[in-house]
Amino acid sequence: MLHLFEPKIEEKNIELIKEYDSSIPTVLLGDPVRLHQIIINILSNAVKFTANGKITVNVKMLSQDVEKVTIEFNITDTGIGIAENKISKIFENFQQASSGTSRLYGGTGLGLSIVKKLVEPQGGTIAVKSTIGIGSTFSFTLSFKKTAEEVIADTEIIELDTERKNIKVLVVEDIALNQLLMKTLLDDFGFDRDIAGNGKIAIEKLQAKSYDVILMDLQMPEMNGFEATEYIRNKMHSKIPIIALTADVTTVDLAKCKAVGMNDYIAKPVDERLLYNKIISLVKKEPAALISTSILPQIDVIQKIKCINLDYLLHRTKSDPVLMMEMISLYLEQTPLLLIAMKKSLLDKDWKLLHAAVHKMIPSFSIMGINTDFENMAKKIQEYASSQLQIEIIPQLVFQLEEICTQACIELKIELDIIKSTGI
Repeated sequence: MLHLFEPKIEEKNIELIKEYDSSIPTVLLGDPVRLHQIIINILSNAVKFTANGKITVNVKMLSQDVEKVTIEFNITDTGIGIAENKISKIFENFQQASSGTSRLYGGTGLGLSIVKKLVEPQGGTIAVKSTIGIGSTFSFTLSFKKTAEEVIADTEIIELDTERKNIKVLVVEDIALNQLLMKTLLDDFGFDRDIAGNGKIAIEKLQAKSYDVILMDLQMPEMNGFEATEYIRNKMHSKIPIIALTADVTTVDLAKCKAVGMNDYIAKPVDERLLYNKIISLVKKEPAALISTSILPQIDVIQKIKCINLDYLLHRTKSDPVLMMEMISLYLEQTPLLLIAMKKSLLDKDWKLLHAAVHKMIPSFSIMGINTDFENMAKKIQEYASSQLQIEIIPQLVFQLEEICTQACIELKIELDIIKSTGI
């Protein structure tokens, strides 16, 4: 997290001091997404309101017992400070220490009101001490569960040698959010990648450039994955490995995938370890070096009212705020259009179009951490639309799906504002 702020801190010629209590256990169970959001907001304000001097980030253990550890986080700056009579209001919505603050430094103070709402529901506390012209210290405490598990760092999960980095991948996918996710994964692997929006474009790219493997979505406009694969095998006589990308392994016709010449399949949103192993095993014609697939410890997260959970997105983007904003913006751009298409197709009783609209929505549920119950609900709509059985149930399911997606959009707009408030 601190690494994200270093360019801005260096630009302002501020000193960053890091103090971490070595007695804190190496691995703890908690909510990484909320912790990141809290730190992002407090630290971004410290950077924003400090013209010179230093910022100190101090993390220390307050107490521990057999089951849990209580940790205090302190972020101290030598910035403009907050007047004593304004401190009590600093965590209120849209409040800043003075009206001039916004004009001089930008922003509305929305971040701090959200920080309080992130800390307190987890059983934590937050406080601030400040002196005008001297600086401020924001402190918050959170408790985390102890565990005997070990967590493998991202840098250890996937380590590629030079030979395996030289792999060219063609991703055939029409949804912008899924395209961005696949780009991010393949960039992490160090693979060369191109994107094609449908099967027709993929064939044009294959005729102009050679690739080692194709990741092929099944349902696309103009030419779908089945038609494209059939053309590649029968017209181009190419034996290039093709991995099918499917949003729903339970309903996809795997026999048809095999019949047209696909080599393998993987469900969306993809598991990075599984994708890496499948690509390597197909491209190198040898068993892939086994990457540890130890399941990370199950995190006991405090029950949230929110319908989204950005754990996956945070992990996938390595907390990169620019990439997170791009992915969230794509969701906010595509989802309302898909909801309109879903409702119109229901009104017109166009079951094929309804199936297609819902199909495009399904991968985003996992990406944005929407409960799997709603993903299963979407799959039920697909099932009933395909079979045209129990169609009397479809309107209620569509209504519920629209509600949850609309709520997700509202929450994601808030998350987008939080990330934007970092100024990075």
